[in-house]
Amino acid sequence: MIQINDKKNCCGCGACSNICPKNCINMKYDEEGFTYPDIDSTNCVNCGLCEKVCPISNYSKPKNSLQEAAIVQNRDKTVLQESTSGGFFSVIAEYVIEKGGVVFGVSIDEEYKVKHIYVDSKNELCRFRNSKYVQSDVGTSFVDVKKFLEEGRIVCFSGTPCQVYALTKYLGKDYQNLILVDVVCRAVPSPGVWNRYIKMKEKKLGSLSIIRFRDKKLGYQYSTMYISSKSGEERGGIESDQWLRMFFSGMTIRPSCSACVFRSPKRVSDFTIWDCFNIHRLDKSFDEDKGTTRVLIHSKKGSLVFDEIKEHFQYKVVSYEIAIEGCKEFESSPQLHYERSEFFSDYNHMDFDDLLNKYYPTTIKIKIMKLARLILNRLGLDKTLKHMLKKG
Repeated sequence: MIQINDKKNCCGCGACSNICPKNCINMKYDEEGFTYPDIDSTNCVNCGLCEKVCPISNYSKPKNSLQEAAIVQNRDKTVLQESTSGGFFSVIAEYVIEKGGVVFGVSIDEEYKVKHIYVDSKNELCRFRNSKYVQSDVGTSFVDVKKFLEEGRIVCFSGTPCQVYALTKYLGKDYQNLILVDVVCRAVPSPGVWNRYIKMKEKKLGSLSIIRFRDKKLGYQYSTMYISSKSGEERGGIESDQWLRMFFSGMTIRPSCSACVFRSPKRVSDFTIWDCFNIHRLDKSFDEDKGTTRVLIHSKKGSLVFDEIKEHFQYKVVSYEIAIEGCKEFESSPQLHYERSEFFSDYNHMDFDDLLNKYYPTTIKIKIMKLARLILNRLGLDKTLKHMLKKG
């Protein structure tokens, strides 16, 4: 049976739980709020399937012969605004549904838990738009994907590189009716910490109505965390929002993310998608601060799909080398915060508000940084300044 002796060797994909023929593997939360396989050894028949589908212990670098790239921007302005970047995934998803297919993606449910779901209606695709900076619960998605594939339906599955790789190990063979889309992933934060964060916000703001991790009301270049309720709203960028500060500092990310084996431009997916903040260098006609997606196409299947759907977006073909230039997430893993052990020790016995005030206080400096960014944004100078800093 599968054993986790070092937590850096488990990405929490849930493939082992999905494959178990006796249903004796459950994904159980640890003291940091991440899930790991918990095995009921009394019912285990030692079939070894859980070990065979583990994406980390069975990882081998893909050898893609096709590596095409493009920058993409959805022609539908509403979809573009709701999307994290350029709205490319929504076009793929609509294409699949139009063919009677099923789309799997990450959604936030009514309790604000982040999980994989599937939809087969265009009206529900809005649930997949916008980033979710929390590790998603895959649940039984792998089982469901295989069921739909065996029924002959076209299926699109999107997720992090480890989740997509895990699905291919679970399926064990290629399916022509399967389209795989992964994202360039920095890391995944703790669902347990997210749950406590939400409870803290509900205590302060009351029942929440909207949560967006990358709201573009102030522009794509200044995407902000946005939370609202009937009694008020909060908005903050990476410099001031406490959730984003925890995430990007490496405090709440999964241990395996600091030693990720999937950080390569070569993927098992058909498409890899991610932000294009340097669009001004690639094509200024896209640079309207609305968002643009960088796309890598890894397979002939992906190339054929791209050709079939390209009328729905503005795009420009770029070289593979230019597309991945400066994207460190393809090369190196983020470091765990040096105070991470102390943080999680306190996390398990401190009031959450007190915990954040200890490690991520809203100081005068933070307030000034937030105000400065807002002023620059309103003057239309934030994008110009960011371009100058990157050029320098």
